[in-house]
Amino acid sequence: MRLFAVLKLHGIRSSVYRAPASDIEPHNGVSVCFWLSLVTVVFVQPTIGLAAECAQISALESYDDTGIAPVGSVCQPFDGMGNSRGVSCYWEFQFRSDDATIYFDDTWAEVTRCRDGTPAPIDRQVNHPDSYELRELNAGIRVYRVAIKDKSQEKRTLVFLSVEHNN
Repeated sequence: MRLFAVLKLHGIRSSVYRAPASDIEPHNGVSVCFWLSLVTVVFVQPTIGLAAECAQISALESYDDTGIAPVGSVCQPFDGMGNSRGVSCYWEFQFRSDDATIYFDDTWAEVTRCRDGTPAPIDRQVNHPDSYELRELNAGIRVYRVAIKDKSQEKRTLVFLSVEHNN
């Protein structure tokens, strides 16, 4: 097998160069498959998980352009106050299920991990017969909200994720 390229690592950066003529026929017994695997790991591995890590946020932010909602959600664009616009998505769970609470916490964790901003103080005062909790992150031109709402008459719990931005 022939060696056509050489991988050179420089700290956290790496480059692939055309192999020098003296390296075209390697005598070290390392196969091209090994080198190709190494190149694949170096270039692809750092991106594995990045798309999945912020998948809901990315889908929410691109919903207006793509029409593709975060997995398992129902989404709706909205017009807010003061010339703002946004998208709100929700996921449905059994009434007051642990899965809904876990999903709410995980969704908020994704928002705070994936976007920089200032969380609003949590206000637990809600004038509503069902339970409701809202968390909000002000990220400059965008405001992200995660809410959990029990709908007792409908016997379901909804987890909301929304983003609002000024036009």
